[in-house]
Order: sequence, then C-alpha cells, then structure tokens
Amino acid sequence: MTKNIEQKELELFNDSCEPNRPNRLCVSLSDIHLTDGTVGLQNLSIEEWNSFYTGLSALCNEKNIKEVSFILDGDVVDMLRSSRWAENNIYPWERERIEDFSRIVNKIIHDIVDKEHVEFFTWLKELKCNLVRDTNINDIKDVNIVVILGNHDKELLCDQEALSYFYKEGLGKSLDNFSDAERAWIGRMYGDEKMFADKQTAPFFPFYYADRGFRFFTTHGQWRDDTNSRKIYAKSGLPGWTAKDGWQNEVWQQLNFSPFIEPCFGDTIAAGVLSTFIYKTKSKLEKNKRLTTILSELDLYRPTYKALTRIIDETKSMRSKDDCDHDAIRIIEEAMYICIVQWLSWNFTHESSSTWKSIVFRALKFILKIAKLVNLEMKVIYYFIKTMIKIDPSDYDVKLKEMKKFPAFMDVYKDYGFQIHGEGHTHHPLEEEPNIRKGRPTTYINFGTWRDQILGRKNTGYRRRSVLRAFYILDLKNKEVCKSEDDRSFKYYTSDIIKWSNKADSLT
Repeated sequence: MTKNIEQKELELFNDSCEPNRPNRLCVSLSDIHLTDGTVGLQNLSIEEWNSFYTGLSALCNEKNIKEVSFILDGDVVDMLRSSRWAENNIYPWERERIEDFSRIVNKIIHDIVDKEHVEFFTWLKELKCNLVRDTNINDIKDVNIVVILGNHDKELLCDQEALSYFYKEGLGKSLDNFSDAERAWIGRMYGDEKMFADKQTAPFFPFYYADRGFRFFTTHGQWRDDTNSRKIYAKSGLPGWTAKDGWQNEVWQQLNFSPFIEPCFGDTIAAGVLSTFIYKTKSKLEKNKRLTTILSELDLYRPTYKALTRIIDETKSMRSKDDCDHDAIRIIEEAMYICIVQWLSWNFTHESSSTWKSIVFRALKFILKIAKLVNLEMKVIYYFIKTMIKIDPSDYDVKLKEMKKFPAFMDVYKDYGFQIHGEGHTHHPLEEEPNIRKGRPTTYINFGTWRDQILGRKNTGYRRRSVLRAFYILDLKNKEVCKSEDDRSFKYYTSDIIKWSNKADSLT
C-alpha cells in the first residue's frame, strides 16, 4: 500500500485484504455509559444484552462467520457520573492530588465492574465461548473486543492500577494476554511503538479503530467537540490544537494526545455541577419518590443543560400546588445555587472554557450573588441555561464540508480504501451518504447510543425511551466465482430498536 505523504499514516487494526480471508463480521455500538450507580442508573438490563446476543449468534451461524470484531466506540464506563468526587471533595481535573485521585478512580471502576454491572461484564467475557457453543461454527478464529477511548472514561488512562483492573475483571484480559503486536499497534497510534512494550504496562484504549477489510474507520467523536476536548496552546516548541483545527493525528502524537487525555470543560459540568447537585439533594429527599426518581434520571437529558431546567420546572410546578413541599423546594434550590456558584468559582472552569464563556461566567457569578439578595437567583439560573442552549446548541447535523475532513474521507488517507466513517459521542443516531469519492460510495454513521434517554414531548411533558443501535459490517467470501472485487461480498447495515417505557410515566 502506497502512502500519500510520509507521517500521514493510520495504525490499522487489520491491514489484511487477503482474498482468502475467512468470513468476518464487525459490530459497533457506543456510549453505554456504565456508572457506579451513585447518581442514578440509566443502562439497559441484561435481558436486552441477551436479546442482542441471540441476533448476533444467529447471524454468525447463518453467514458462517469465523472472525468477529466487537467495537465499543467510547464511553463504555463513565468515570464522571459519580458522587464519589463530591463526597471526597476532589474532582477529575485535580490529578495532581495523586493518592486521592487514584483512590476515587479505583473505587468507581471496582463498583462499576464488580457491583452494578457484573452481569454485563460476565456477558462480555463469555462472548467468544458462547458464540462457539451456540453456533455450528466450532472453529471461530477470534472474537476481538475493542474498547475505544471516549471522553467519560479517560480517567482510567491516568491510573495503571484502575486500567489494569478494567482489562482483567471487565474484559477478562490480563496484561500478559496482550500480544506484542497489539501493544505495538496501540503504541504506534500514540506515537511510540515501545510505549506499551513492557508486559507490566496496561496499554491505553486505542483512539480509533481502522480495518481495510471492513473498509471501516471509527473514533468516538470527541475530537470535533470543543466542550469535551481540551484546547492546547503552542509552547516549548510544541504545536497547539483546538477542536476547530480538526483531525491532526501527527499533532496529537506530538502532544501525547493530551487534548483527549487531560481533563476538559465538559468534566466541570458532568462531575462538578450535575453529579454534585444530585449528591447534595438526593439523600435529603429520599422520602420523596418522585423527586429522587427525577434526580436519578438527570443524566438522560441531552444537552446536559436541559437536566437543570427540568428540575427547575419541577419546583415551579410544586409551588403551584396547595400542599406544596416547601422544604423540598428549598433543598433543591439551595443546592443548585451552591453548585452553580462553586462551578463558577473554580479556576479550572475558566481555564478550560473559551474566552467568551469565561467572561460570561464571571459576570454570571456577580449577577447571581446580587440576585440572591432579592430571591431571584433561580430565575437568573433558569434564563442563563435557556440562553446557553440557544447560543451554544448541540448541532447533530453534519454538513458535507465537515465530512470531507473526516479521516475516512480525507485525500491523504484515500489509499486505505475506507468507505465508512463511524462515530458515537452525540447520543443521536445519524447516517449520511456524502458524495466524496467518485466510483466508491461513502457513508457517515453515528451509532447514537445504547441506553435510556428522556425526551421532551411536544408542548409539555417527558417520555422515557431506550435507543438501541448496532452497526454491522459483513466481509464475506462469495459463494460463487465471479468478477466482483476480490471475489468478496461487502455489506453494512444498522439494526435499530427504540423502546418506550411506562415505568415512570407518572412523572411526565
């Protein structure tokens, strides 16, 4: 394979386009967000995963699949959505407090793997054995489980003990199970082939997955989001980078991928505001089932700003009732005010935000303190959030000019033969068919999510909904000799399931 420009290379998970390779299947999904349960559980039951497995094993049996790649495209575990940070008065951006930071990260990952989601991780570890058992294919060559780096799991990369534990107990893969080739692959991706050569070192999650046989490239997608990646200033001979600069793999290698490993502004909202607010209020309202349920579901709103407007709307509704619970309203509003002011007081909030946001935040803190004197602080918070949603919306549409800058479609990488660029991150399923390369179709696919959501109804109210989207790629030998490309069939499709739940309809 000829590369266009030296150093403009991608590290492939599979570089083989051998025509006699066995039938292969790639399945991708994203954003499971398995949490420790301290600020709410929002994940699907093991019954849903078993149902997914039934379809997967049937497909493997039908197509005589010998190799399976199961790609979990970022945010598999959620290290930010936890009360442990606020309980211990340490936050994800305070990594210089090494012992405290390590203790919290290890506590969270142990609770995720050992307690809250032990059934899922058992399911994951047994995937290969079960596929061999439940299909007629007794010679499955391999089932590769690839976990890609997201923006809610990056804290694991900061602690070797926690990362090693996740691999061993979560994926069933001890450090000596990593092959030299796998360690070199991830090392080259991060800029140094020997970075993870030591068998006692836990390799980082790969930042992307690329396979020529599947014609597929995917990454979590946080590199396009300035809220959930870190702006890096040029200094000491090293380049700078912001999300507006787009995909710059060689720059990231020089920066040790710090835009995606270091803490970012989004962490201040996820761990600093939302999780802290839930922690400060939930225990005090444990007798109010309605409010504790709403609090437990606040992570299900997108964008996250909407979670706070939801709880403010609830207090407004409570005030209109004759038997209004004034104590509950006071607890909610006091906690929200404290959390917002604390957020606005952290140096990291301003360091990690854009210049214009930092100016707005400093002004807001001053206004809030004045408004508190006349009991108008909740109105100020409410309209601030509404304004932020309007001027800084989550735009899930992807324009053609953006897609042309995606690695799968960039001219510099065209010799890899990718047709599909995949992403997660947004929690919104999306597919587009950009006309970028003549003679070869191209597809952009966003896997959306594999978990519960809460959506606003038309006019008023809310609805709980589970979104399950899996993306499948089949790389098959043709049954008959023909003149098709490499005598192989190549197919890809999504399997979407949307489920509505009545379990909390009384809260609408």
